[in-house]
Amino acid sequence: MNITVVVPGRWHAFDLAAGLLKDGALQRIVTSYPKSRTRLWGVPDDKVVSLPIQLVLTRLAWKLGGEKLAMRLQFRINDVFARAAARHIAGANLVHAWSGSAEPSFSRAKSLGVPCVLERSSAHMEEQCRILRAEYSRLGLKWTETPARTIERELREYNLADAVAVPSLFVERSFLARGFPSGRLNRNGFGVNLENFTPGVRSDNVFRVIFAGSLSVRKGIGHLVEAFHLAALPNAELVLVGGATPETRLLVGDSCPSIRLPGHQPQAELVRYYRDSSVFVMPSVEEGQAMVQFQALACGLPLICTQSTGGEDLLALGGEGTAADANGIREFPAGFLVPTGSVAAISICLKRLQCDPVLMAQKQAAAIALRDQDISWARYAKGNIELYTRLIAQNARSR
Repeated sequence: MNITVVVPGRWHAFDLAAGLLKDGALQRIVTSYPKSRTRLWGVPDDKVVSLPIQLVLTRLAWKLGGEKLAMRLQFRINDVFARAAARHIAGANLVHAWSGSAEPSFSRAKSLGVPCVLERSSAHMEEQCRILRAEYSRLGLKWTETPARTIERELREYNLADAVAVPSLFVERSFLARGFPSGRLNRNGFGVNLENFTPGVRSDNVFRVIFAGSLSVRKGIGHLVEAFHLAALPNAELVLVGGATPETRLLVGDSCPSIRLPGHQPQAELVRYYRDSSVFVMPSVEEGQAMVQFQALACGLPLICTQSTGGEDLLALGGEGTAADANGIREFPAGFLVPTGSVAAISICLKRLQCDPVLMAQKQAAAIALRDQDISWARYAKGNIELYTRLIAQNARSR
């Protein structure tokens, strides 16, 4: 098996490449990152094609004109990488490419009779745009629209792909809502480095609520902050770990001593934040499957997540959840699933955990137990290899 992976940037493609390499299935990975980065995942230089122009142009656009210029140039910049990447798929018997930069590689692969897998880690493009447009409008903000050419390319890629790889029920449902055939969807959740993310010992007894990710509208930060204030928890703190965005100040509000914003943190430091917290909350309004949820659970934190985060799939690994109550809350052994955008539901879950030490201990134990369900990157790679094997066999039979 010779798999070529095409990705603009890193995402979780480096974890996939490392897993494929261990199974002898990686032909090459084509990325905009330098080889010095892929070496960190143990991928040898002869398995890497580095095309840094996309990365350079994207960073330059952000520096010169921020998000507005970067979005305006998004298609052109991605197209430079996509066309260059298509020159490096020779010899592959399957191409796995990230959405938005896959079309040229898929077109060439089709001409060679090679099957294609499209990685779509967020909701169907049209659903994603609908959700974000509505959320920004609700807040009285103007959303920077995804360029029409980017949307059109994504839709063509959906049609070109033999299978679309999605990480969660949320993403799968978004495709089905747009009429995409279920038989061409392959749901395979992400993973976590179980050696790096492990439970630890708390340094104090503060009820510490933690979030990790960009402090943005898409991540639902405003809902979490409002829920934390509504809960009015004694001896509690909300820690929002992540980089600020233009809308952060609006979402977080005035300075509050019980809310900390330590900024972006490297992975090694992020572990320390998890270990010193009580519960992890993922309040996103649109998220394919936030990998920080894996990390937090692996560190023993109960998870409160919305229906739009991919966390539902993780919680279900620990056992079947209850039916939704009057507030739309579903309880699982390791946490709670709440309706997207429900400030009240998040607040209720926070109060339940703080007020019931027995419940908190049970959910912490259930979170740690999820480590035994194999939420590793090796399992993620294995799931993809099973898909590749099936598609390659189908392709051979159709010839």
